[in-house]
Amino acid sequence: MTDEVRPAEYDRWSDVPAGLVTQTRLADADPPRRPGGPVRAYVRDANWRGKKQTFALYAVAESVPTAASGRQLAAAAQRRAVVRACEGCGAPCQLPLPEFEGRRLCGACRHRARLAEMQELLAVRRAELGRWARDLLAGPLAVVWVELTAAEPTRSGRARPPLAGRVQVVDETGRGLETVLVRLAGPRTQGAPADAVPYGEGAGRIARALQGRRRLVWGPLGTVTERLAALGHPTDLDRALAVPAGHGPVWPGDVASRYAQWRGELDPATARLRTPWPPGSADRLWYVLTQMAMSREFVNSEGTSAAN
Repeated sequence: MTDEVRPAEYDRWSDVPAGLVTQTRLADADPPRRPGGPVRAYVRDANWRGKKQTFALYAVAESVPTAASGRQLAAAAQRRAVVRACEGCGAPCQLPLPEFEGRRLCGACRHRARLAEMQELLAVRRAELGRWARDLLAGPLAVVWVELTAAEPTRSGRARPPLAGRVQVVDETGRGLETVLVRLAGPRTQGAPADAVPYGEGAGRIARALQGRRRLVWGPLGTVTERLAALGHPTDLDRALAVPAGHGPVWPGDVASRYAQWRGELDPATARLRTPWPPGSADRLWYVLTQMAMSREFVNSEGTSAAN
C-alpha cells in the first residue's frame, strides 16, 4: 500500500507553479483538456468577485484530452471570442490571456513588463535614497553595526538571552567612535567572551558614542540596550535621534531593506529584489551610505527623468 501524497497549499496565485491549474483552465485550453489525476494542490485567494475562495489545482502533466472531436473543436473555435494571441510577441497561446495594463499578454511578456515596471520604480527609489543618504551625512551621525554572541538554547529548545553584544560606531566622516564588546549574560551564566566588558562600562561607552547623533543602525541594537536595562544599566538613548526604520507606503524603511532597494538587483526569474550581502562592519556600512549619497536622478534613454 502506498502513502497518498497530501496536496500542497498556497496562499496566493503568484506562488502557484506553472504546472498546476484549475479544472476550468484545463477546459479553456486550446485544444481543451480535463483532469487525469487527483487534486495536487489548493490555493486560497480572491475570486473574480474579490472574495476569498479555495481553488483545487490539478497537474497539467496528468491531464488528458476531452472527448471533443477535431470537427467539434473547429466549430467551437469559430464561435469563440476569447483572446489567445499575445499582443506582445504574437504567440498563439493555449489558454485565454489575462489583461495586463491594457494589453493581452502571454506569461513571458507579462513577466518582462513587470520586470521593466519594477526597474523603473527602483530607479526612482534610488534617487530618493540618494537624497536620504545625503541628508544623513550632512549632520552629526552615528553609523552603528551590532552583532550578538548567541547562547546555547535550553534542553527544551527555548532560546536564552545573548551572551554578549559587539557594537561598532563611526561618525558621518567614517571616523571610528567606539568598538565595544559588552557582556549581556547574567552574572551566573557561563560562556560569555572573556574580553567582554562589564554591563556598566559597556552601557556608558555606547551612550557616549551615540549621544547627540542621529543613529543609523544595522543589527539588534535594541536587544543590547534592552538586556543592559534588564541588568540594571539603561543607556537612555534619545528615541528622536533614531533613523526611522518602519514600513512606508511602498518600501520597507530599515537600513538593510534600503540597501537592497538602492542596489536594485532583481531576480530575473521572480522579479523580486535580491538581498545583497551585508557590509560587515560600521565603517563598511558608512562606505555604502556614501555610495548611496552619490546617486542622482536616473535619466532614461528618452532623456527624461525616471521620477517624472
